[in-house]
Amino acid sequence: MTTNPNGFMVVQNSTDESQLLGKFLYYSLADVLVQKEDFERICTALDFPYSGRRISVVDAFKNATGKVTRRTVAGASGSQEIFRIYCRDNMRDGNLYSRELVRETVGLRTNRYDKLANICYDRDTDRMYHDVVENDPSLDVEQLCWSMEEKFQVFRNCLGRSQIDTILLHYLGTLDALPISVYGKLYFVPRDKMHKVGLFEDFLEELNRANQNEKALVVNSFYVADDEKQREKMASEFYTLVRKEAQEYQERAMYLIDSGCQSPSIMERWIGRIDDLTQKKQRYEALFRKELSETDAEFDSLQLYSQELQIRADGIRMQRAA
Repeated sequence: MTTNPNGFMVVQNSTDESQLLGKFLYYSLADVLVQKEDFERICTALDFPYSGRRISVVDAFKNATGKVTRRTVAGASGSQEIFRIYCRDNMRDGNLYSRELVRETVGLRTNRYDKLANICYDRDTDRMYHDVVENDPSLDVEQLCWSMEEKFQVFRNCLGRSQIDTILLHYLGTLDALPISVYGKLYFVPRDKMHKVGLFEDFLEELNRANQNEKALVVNSFYVADDEKQREKMASEFYTLVRKEAQEYQERAMYLIDSGCQSPSIMERWIGRIDDLTQKKQRYEALFRKELSETDAEFDSLQLYSQELQIRADGIRMQRAA
């Protein structure tokens, strides 16, 4: 048994789940980049929930050019000059996306900008190309542009960190996972869902094997002992999360009501989210063996908004059916 720096008691192994609150889970995706075919193969092999995700070619273009950033220092006559070389957006023209490679010379009051090249992606022809405007003594501009085009071919066939993180966060949502208020991706998964954490860990380990970047993905989990101290700490974390979500749902419900929303499906979607949050509160109450009374006011208001949305949705459907 150990205690982490935030005071949570954890145990590595346990066979008596009645003595556990759940599991701590943390992970890091680093700068993950996985071929779409490899990603889908891993999902299929592990039966990891994945409904398919389209890779945006425009995002691939922006990623390939957005990662170009260099800082150089040159000395002249006893002084130093600092240069930054990077890409920035131009105006979009229909399906033509354009960025320019610039050299920024840092000054005391005003920086100087010199255009080195144009980099474009034409969606109609599905082609990325470049045009060197000015050479630079600190780098090979032509080679840098070719490097961006090579990266574009990689990015357009791979899932990156933001896309994979979205998929992982969706899975964690199905586990009723509670984000912990510390730096990094640290979650508390309650006891009744912690048997599914193994799939999450296996999935990230397989992604690590397929990762084309050098930084390793990190994932680990710990059991949390069931005692009064830990229940109080986790209840406090839950208060913070549930209040934030309840306020967000209230604001959204108020907006739908005040704006006179005429879509029953949209209103019922938020009714469903309110119901899910209410059930989640009930599950955590059973886990912590106490009523989370500090959140009762928020949930009373949520129920009123939910009832109002349901009345409006039913009324609109009746009018359309008449």
